[in-house]
This record gives sequence, structure tokens and C-alpha cells, in this order.
Amino acid sequence: MIAEIEIERIVAEYLERRREWEPLLPRRRTGYTRTRLTACDAYEVLALFWFPGALTPIHDHGESYCATRVVAGELHVARYERTEEAGTIAMRLVERCIQHAGEGDALQSAREIHSVANPGSREALSLHVYAPRFTTFGIYDESGARLSLAPSRYDAILG
Repeated sequence: MIAEIEIERIVAEYLERRREWEPLLPRRRTGYTRTRLTACDAYEVLALFWFPGALTPIHDHGESYCATRVVAGELHVARYERTEEAGTIAMRLVERCIQHAGEGDALQSAREIHSVANPGSREALSLHVYAPRFTTFGIYDESGARLSLAPSRYDAILG
């Protein structure tokens, strides 16, 4: 995993260059878009553009750690814990938080499970640093069952 100080440097670099890449982001009328800004063997940087009402499924990040920063708007994050006892799988909501512009966090584990939403009436924009590159992720339902293992995809690649 890349060091926290390195992640902060990467985020700061892309925030400084925001006027270069933000106009190139694809936009839809619903949901969210994922645009790769750069990638190397150690990490990749994505910009996610969130329309009002956008919601991710409950998911993990496969083998990748993730650090985020909200650039504009606000995002609501729900974190879950998946347990298995006596052959019974359960999903428990452990935290809800709101991240405003300038705020973000780093997942404590590559297998941390969460969902992200933009329930507001304004668009939101966030930067995500994945280390190593984000290739596959698990999608879960409310019961804790893993529904699928999905490949990471992009709506656009800028670098």
C-alpha cells in the first residue's frame, strides 16, 4: 500500500490541475461516472462525478485500498460489517457519515464494505486513489451474501 503522505501528494496534484481534467469528465443525467485520470503499477487515480440521487451498490474494493476526497458537493457513506457465524451470513450497518467538499477518508482494509450516495439536489465530484490498481470488486446485498465479483470499469480514460 502506498503511504498516506503519498496519497495526500497525489490528491493535491490533481486538485491543482482540476481545471484541466474536470471539463473532460463524462456526465450522465443519472447515476455516477468513473473516469481514470492516471494509472501506474502502484496506484490509479479516478474522478467520480455524482448526479443527484446516485447510489453505488454495497461493495468492497477487492485487493485495492482506497483513499477519497470530496472535491465538490457532499457524499453520504454507509459502512457495513459482514459476519458469518454458525454458517449464517449477516450484514450489519456500522456507520453512516456525510463527507463535504475537502473531506474524505481512507479505507482501513481492502475488504471494507460500504456504499456511497449523493442524495442531495446538487452534483458532487470526488477523487479516488486506489492502491494497487482497482481491478475487481465484490457486490453484496443487504443480507450479506456476495452477489457477484465484478470487473472495474471506466466511463472514460484520460491517462
